[in-house]
Amino acid sequence: LLCREPDTVSSLAPLLGSGGFTDVIIENQPALTTLTRADTRTLRDLRNLTISGSGLQHISADAFLDTPRLSHVNLSSNALQSLSWKTFWHLSLQELILVGNPFNCSCGLRWLQLWLNSSRAELGNQSLLCWEGSVPVPLGSRALHACDPPSVYIEPPEVVLSQGDSINLTCHVSASPAATVKWVVHKEVPEISDWEIVLEISNVSSQLNHKELTCRAENVAGLAEDSVVLNVTFPPVILLLDTAIPRHSWCIPFSVDGNPVPDICWLFNGRTLREGLYIHTFIMEYEHNSTVLHGCLQLNRPTHVNNGNYTLVVKNALGRASRSVQVRFMDNPFSFSPEEPIPVSLSPLGTRNSSLEGPVETTDEHTFGVSVAVALAVFACLSLSVMLILLNKCGRRSKFGINRSAVLAQEDDLAMSLHFMNLGSSPLSSAESKLEGLKSNFIENPQYFCNACVHHVQRRDIVLKWELGEGAFGKVFLAECYNLLPEQEKMLVAVKALKEVTESARLDFQREAELLTVLQHEHIVKFYGVCTEGEPLIMVFEYMKHGDLNRFLR
Repeated sequence: LLCREPDTVSSLAPLLGSGGFTDVIIENQPALTTLTRADTRTLRDLRNLTISGSGLQHISADAFLDTPRLSHVNLSSNALQSLSWKTFWHLSLQELILVGNPFNCSCGLRWLQLWLNSSRAELGNQSLLCWEGSVPVPLGSRALHACDPPSVYIEPPEVVLSQGDSINLTCHVSASPAATVKWVVHKEVPEISDWEIVLEISNVSSQLNHKELTCRAENVAGLAEDSVVLNVTFPPVILLLDTAIPRHSWCIPFSVDGNPVPDICWLFNGRTLREGLYIHTFIMEYEHNSTVLHGCLQLNRPTHVNNGNYTLVVKNALGRASRSVQVRFMDNPFSFSPEEPIPVSLSPLGTRNSSLEGPVETTDEHTFGVSVAVALAVFACLSLSVMLILLNKCGRRSKFGINRSAVLAQEDDLAMSLHFMNLGSSPLSSAESKLEGLKSNFIENPQYFCNACVHHVQRRDIVLKWELGEGAFGKVFLAECYNLLPEQEKMLVAVKALKEVTESARLDFQREAELLTVLQHEHIVKFYGVCTEGEPLIMVFEYMKHGDLNRFLR
């Protein structure tokens, strides 16, 4: 906001009422005589203020309470005769320009003299004058007798006490001219004009631990204060214990307090929980000026075996506290509980198992059942013998019915096996013509051709998210895959990236892809296809959120 046209502004409130200004420059306004908090209430973003060459005579002590970002103030060439330190004491001023004002030489300018002599807010570069009658005097060298900010100190300077104790704190003040004194705890207590005031605290609460108690004295020359921090010892308390929430790892959040700092341990279903790599306590945050600890019991990939009652136990030299929470991470994936006995329906003849419902099996029924079992066993043996003979006859051919050495040249081996079978009518390149000529070998066995055609996934459809693990084959990543299934636009998959692309590794990659293509079963992780565009070579699998079976069972 820039106002330089003379005699257009007499009050700032109507002009600045809309707020939002960062810079305000007002010049040549002799009718503008006062600046109060009502004028600046909406200027929370104000950083630079210039009011110069105007008739400003009075600035209230609270004029800038609502402008915490104010750092540059130019009040030059106005009609200011006095100015209180209270107007600026809470601001981090980088520049304060006051030249050209007819200040009266009084004790009220002692703070300005101290700032001037210490070059605070760039005042050391200014030639400030104050007037004694009709004579201007340099403010920096003007002697102001019996005019200094107060001095304050507290006894005792350090306080260690237990919860429930009482304490007397004495604030000693010396000042000329006289000062007003007050204690600042959580809320300010009434001001007292005295040289020594005592703060008496009875039955000290743990809420005062690490809290700062301040004695503040002020007079027209300035401000002084002294503080003491209470060290209150008390037994531990649990402020918060909540049920588990899923984050990067599962987290059972808690907040505890205690002085001395308490030790933290956990019980799981009444027994001591041993912490390790997958379950451990993590302190997330320390409160400022407090002993409160905020943290989590972190669990990495918990399963149904981790469901149960978790008890937080905190203790220090003064006592202990505990609290429990019931946590459920996932349902039991089994249809029965491994701890329960499996019912037995066969009972001795002439007896009845009182714990079971239903009829008792008779001797005739038992004999019939044995006969059926023997017949099935004989049939299974015969079937197995026939399968072994057939496999032996086919052993002279490759795993999938292809004489690889007779069909494929070495350089075409991977490309042909992983080629996506597109029987369209587009023109064929020389390489494609060569591959097309080889398709007849697959078509000789139509069943093989349908099952063993390895699906090709476009690399642009695979978006890696993060690494899941690494093995001898290569790295495994979690990824998003687009256009993989017609009913889903995208889905989460696990991709295996080949670590090194040697000829031997390519052949192993090819064989595994061929095998997995025909090895489709509901109890085996689903294989979706490969991506051979560029490097690394990639296999795309169904993503199993609970990991491999071995780890899940363990």
